[in-house]
Amino acid sequence: MNAGTSQMSGDGLTAAQISFTANSASRSAWFAQEGDLIISPVAIRSDLLSFIGATLDFDASSLSLLVPECGGTASVLDDCTLLSNIVVERINSHLRKKSSWRIYPCYPSEGVARLAALLRIPQSGSEFALQRGPDLLNRKSHFRQLATSVGLPLPSGCVTTNSDDLLRAITSLRSETGNVIVKLDNGAGGVGNVILTGHDSGPLPGARDTRQISWPSFNPEALWSEMTTASCKTLVVESYHLARSPFYLEYEIEEDGSIAFINSGSIRLRRSSDQSERSLIWTGLELPSDLRNEQWLAAQTHAYRFAELARGLGYRGMINIDAIFTSDGRLLFNEANGRWGGGSVLHNIAVRLLGFDYSGFYVISSVRNVRSRSLQAAHDRFVKERFLFDRTRKDGVIPLAADEDAGTVECLAIARDRAASRELQHRLLTMN
Repeated sequence: MNAGTSQMSGDGLTAAQISFTANSASRSAWFAQEGDLIISPVAIRSDLLSFIGATLDFDASSLSLLVPECGGTASVLDDCTLLSNIVVERINSHLRKKSSWRIYPCYPSEGVARLAALLRIPQSGSEFALQRGPDLLNRKSHFRQLATSVGLPLPSGCVTTNSDDLLRAITSLRSETGNVIVKLDNGAGGVGNVILTGHDSGPLPGARDTRQISWPSFNPEALWSEMTTASCKTLVVESYHLARSPFYLEYEIEEDGSIAFINSGSIRLRRSSDQSERSLIWTGLELPSDLRNEQWLAAQTHAYRFAELARGLGYRGMINIDAIFTSDGRLLFNEANGRWGGGSVLHNIAVRLLGFDYSGFYVISSVRNVRSRSLQAAHDRFVKERFLFDRTRKDGVIPLAADEDAGTVECLAIARDRAASRELQHRLLTMN
């Protein structure tokens, strides 16, 4: 569970990012299968593991959990930690208990490839990872370069490496829509993005902050200093287009080089009740995406070309590609990430409970920030109100992970159609 490493989020994680990374470990525990060894940056509660086993029908007592000391960086399982002698030996002691293992990392880093070699576990794509090749698929600047090479439709934009470049890019691009988005090269989840607008605007999707700017007095040096970090002196600047339908497509490039489509989902956002909040709140995902057939075919045709390019480079593993349909109907791609995506674990659970063809018969949605003091309290409430997931009916709600500090739980809602899914989402978010 090596989410939140420097390859994904740069250096100097914020407190919010560290908390999110820790919570994602509990969420990612739902990938577990009988007999697995989970290497996690934080402890996973035994009651959660038991609930996962009961829901997915396997013996959770067969799971082993290893929580290394995380290299001085709270809640981040970095390469240095993975390769420490004590961690390698502790993993080896588990591996001796049975003969057949594979490694399933969130991010196929150089350290993961070296760990696989030390453990003598064959790892497809390891030569590419040993040269830090997957970093190519987790940078905004590289995405623009690679996507252009295979003809993906992109917003107008450019890569900047100093404040003078930044000013020229913003001056050139702001005339297209009146709005510009500035992206930190290795910022994950939109936390490294800032939208600049000449209009009076509330928060817009895709950024941690939306700022009204008086263009004549704009100070590029201040923005450059604020956004760049010691390890990342690159910003991507693009014309900003309002999204009608933000969505993603996810693929897996398998060991033999074949490309499997995994899932596609719509990204749901809402405004905060706090008027001072400068970003939208991500409320969850909905699978499959609610695109019309012609939109889906256009997006799939383009995205598959990018997955083919990644395969040709030597990448193996999960890859998710973000895109939007703009308010005027244009398809534009925003970024790609060679790692687990937000929908990866949702898809994994749905396949295990509903079958590989679930997307033709069910709507799967994640619902974040459901008010509850704990996972157990949420479970008990869902039982009482009779909408806990039922294996016979094959619908209902599953609590996935709790943020007890915030007093919220993330849930997975399974329904037969979008109307029923939206009703479940509403019930969850309006619970007292």
